[in-house]
Amino acid sequence: MEQWVDMEQCEEMEQCEEMGQSKENEESNDKLSRNKLLVAAIDFGTTYSGYAFSFRHDFERDPLKISTNTAWSSSQGKGMQSWKTPTTVLLTSEQKFDSFGFEAEDKYCDLADNDEHHDWYFFKRFKMLLHNRMSLKRDVLIPDTMGKEMPAKTIFAIAIKYIRKHLLDMIQSRGIDFYEDDILWVLTIPAIWDEPAKQFMREAAIDAGMKSNQLKLALEPEAASVYCKTVPTERLQGADGQTVTMGPFGPHTRYLVLDIGGGTVDVTVHEVTANGKLKELHKACGGAWGGTRVDASYFELFSTLFGHQLMEDFKRENKYEHLDMERDFETKKRTVKDESARVNIHVSAAFVEFVREKTGKSPQDIVTEKGMGDKLTFRRDRIMFQGSVIKEMFDPSIQSIIDHVKDVIQSPKVQRLDKILMVGGFSECVLVIKAVKAEFPDIHVVAPDEPGLAVLKGAVIFGHSPEEISSRVVRYTYGVAVQGKFTEGVHKEEKRVKDGNESLCKDLFGKFIGIDADAGSEDVIKRKYDISNRYASLSIAVYVSTKEYPVYVTDPDCSKLGEILIKVPIGGWRTNSEIEVQFGFGGTEFTVTATEVKTQIQHEAKFDFLS
Repeated sequence: MEQWVDMEQCEEMEQCEEMGQSKENEESNDKLSRNKLLVAAIDFGTTYSGYAFSFRHDFERDPLKISTNTAWSSSQGKGMQSWKTPTTVLLTSEQKFDSFGFEAEDKYCDLADNDEHHDWYFFKRFKMLLHNRMSLKRDVLIPDTMGKEMPAKTIFAIAIKYIRKHLLDMIQSRGIDFYEDDILWVLTIPAIWDEPAKQFMREAAIDAGMKSNQLKLALEPEAASVYCKTVPTERLQGADGQTVTMGPFGPHTRYLVLDIGGGTVDVTVHEVTANGKLKELHKACGGAWGGTRVDASYFELFSTLFGHQLMEDFKRENKYEHLDMERDFETKKRTVKDESARVNIHVSAAFVEFVREKTGKSPQDIVTEKGMGDKLTFRRDRIMFQGSVIKEMFDPSIQSIIDHVKDVIQSPKVQRLDKILMVGGFSECVLVIKAVKAEFPDIHVVAPDEPGLAVLKGAVIFGHSPEEISSRVVRYTYGVAVQGKFTEGVHKEEKRVKDGNESLCKDLFGKFIGIDADAGSEDVIKRKYDISNRYASLSIAVYVSTKEYPVYVTDPDCSKLGEILIKVPIGGWRTNSEIEVQFGFGGTEFTVTATEVKTQIQHEAKFDFLS
């Protein structure tokens, strides 16, 4: 066998290319789900969060018998869907938890009205911190709405802890006796997140009181896919809101899951296999084109009309009124059907007076001066918009979504597509549904009755039955830094190192698995490492690349993902020890196990991608 040298440890590595089956991992995953009496899922969203749960005996009789909380509400009567609440956290001036969700928003507005909010900490829409972060530090800070910073993981943990307690209290209020060890927690995350973000979320959940061995991460579009495959066909709706009569998701059915949330859009493609499981055909992909992008365009219009500073001053001095504007737009934007429609959106009388006070003009006068008098009309506490104005706010997001879906459909791995499933809160917007249907007239565009609940309920089903996803497509090429024989004219001269009389090439990319490869949840890549220092832990640096065949780990398309640490056992390694390390790339999270070859003793192996 060819011998590679791991640059981080300078230890010999035996190349072992075959894929293997890890039966212990398979049995462990099945046991984790099947031994739990209750599966509880938390959909931790950019704008809204919620939870759902079901008991094992109910799931076995009816997988769709899933309970959700419908008690979220705002004291101001402006709550959105009652089964979710805003992902907002309010802390006191001493950085102690005060409230979450609608309650946090309402109280912060009360404090602001009395000018008592300055020392408090108010965080909202902070989940986007983890988007597109290959490099993420454990102690990263995030600012609140006033710019005061706190550790991000602390804020995530506080939010998860609150939702977890709310769920437990709800179950107990029903008079149901259970132990927390009876629960399997499922936490949803975007499929486009990288390993550091996944680890960050897991650690935040553990800080929130969840045990690691009772926690699974579910990829949002996968959860939605599992749910839609489970829902009876007649309960799926067409893009025009009418029931679609279609055959069941039988073997070889191929469909694209378009998960459009508040912050991100996740796209993946699944095929139903002969045994009814789901096989991923195209690696998860997407971008930051969710509903918050439209919200930003809405308030950018106000800034264009009335000035950025005026809007910032109004937001600062009139928290409640600004919040009401946000909430009302959140509701109305989902109902706009076309450019010819006229849309009435609430604007408080305080805003009208604020504009008069600051400019000496009425809002309508300013709108007319800006040449938009025929498109916007102020009437007391409302603005009447031409539908074309609202549509322009949607256009950038819609175009990005459509362009991305086109790219995915044209992939050689997809070839044929039977359906597009639209899920996520933002997919409830009529303009988005109509645009997707118009762009892909030859493909059935369907959605469940409540697209915003598909991820949440699917996460519960996935917790009971994680084997629903039989294989996934690898998003990157993974490997380690190795040394190999230096070849004149092939390798860069600056990579040459001497080993006695032999010339070696350093920083070569020792490939584990390539981008776009198919990997089952139990498939593993095996590598063997010789132990040269009996009293030192084994550290393996893992690199990723966006190319299938990277040459050096220092190439621009490569980056260091993190490290695998295998702790030295008490008393040190045995003499001439050889460790077989198994890397798993087919699950929702990167997995690793380490086994001593001679004794078959397993050793603790941990990954750390939060440098």
